[in-house]
Amino acid sequence: MKLPLHWLVVVVASLLSSGCMTYRDFPTDMVGKAPTQTPYKALNYKIDKFEALSFGGGEEALKEVLRKRTPFQVSDAVETIPETGLFCMINVEQKPIGLPVVAAGYLSYSTLAFLPAWSTKDGFRIRYDLYVNGKKSGKYEYEVTRKSAIWIGLLPFIWVNALTYSESDAIQATAYKFFKEADPVFAEYQKAL
Repeated sequence: MKLPLHWLVVVVASLLSSGCMTYRDFPTDMVGKAPTQTPYKALNYKIDKFEALSFGGGEEALKEVLRKRTPFQVSDAVETIPETGLFCMINVEQKPIGLPVVAAGYLSYSTLAFLPAWSTKDGFRIRYDLYVNGKKSGKYEYEVTRKSAIWIGLLPFIWVNALTYSESDAIQATAYKFFKEADPVFAEYQKAL
């Protein structure tokens, strides 16, 4: 009996996704804590780099926060630092991944996850540089560690991923933490208007 192509794709995708992944070392107390008020007028921002290896829509999650979940009435993406107003430059960089992790991951994927692979130290660093009237006012940095394991034997435990923090949770939490930590700068600028 010959299986249709779409069944083969489903089987291969299941094997390749047979792993567990979670995120750590980020401000977990800020998960889901979007600002509830918009007391400030405007923020301009630019995501300068998103060089992290993304597994869960992290860049889209960050863009969504900056568009819809800020303490600002208006937030706009711009290309250059404006001479007046509040501006935030955001950089997301990959933490270095060691050669053994890359080699193990390649072997695992090339054997359809029959050989295990894991990583406990990769992830990314997120830096929010805040500018007030064109001058740098502060730097806010956060780390996110991704812990992952890939192995066909983990297939029955995939459901555990639904109980752990996702990449989107981690990145959004760093943005909410930035808003909280930079609030005194926002308030001082607003007062000076």
